[in-house]
Amino acid sequence: MKKSACVLATAALLCAVTARGAPAGADTCPVHKIKMQAVELKLVYGMPSPDEFEEMRVAKDKFPYGKDFRLAGCVLKPQKTVDGFLCPQCIKAREKWLKARRKGSE
Repeated sequence: MKKSACVLATAALLCAVTARGAPAGADTCPVHKIKMQAVELKLVYGMPSPDEFEEMRVAKDKFPYGKDFRLAGCVLKPQKTVDGFLCPQCIKAREKWLKARRKGSE
């Protein structure tokens, strides 16, 4: 029972994070309030690692548009890219977070 609840929670989190395209009707970052760059994001298929789940949890509030790829789920599809946005400040915030995380694990 616990395992199925965990799988459902994981799937819900993954769907919520990967479904994010543009903020509601705008190209402005909801966190940094600056104009984002429209880009084509690479789709990455497969089960995220525990580290990726932790990053998704943090990214939601701190750097939601900081990755140049989008997790696309576990079922491989022919689609390789999707339209999306990148925020320069989200990219910097993500890099800072990743660096601090790596430093903390040493």
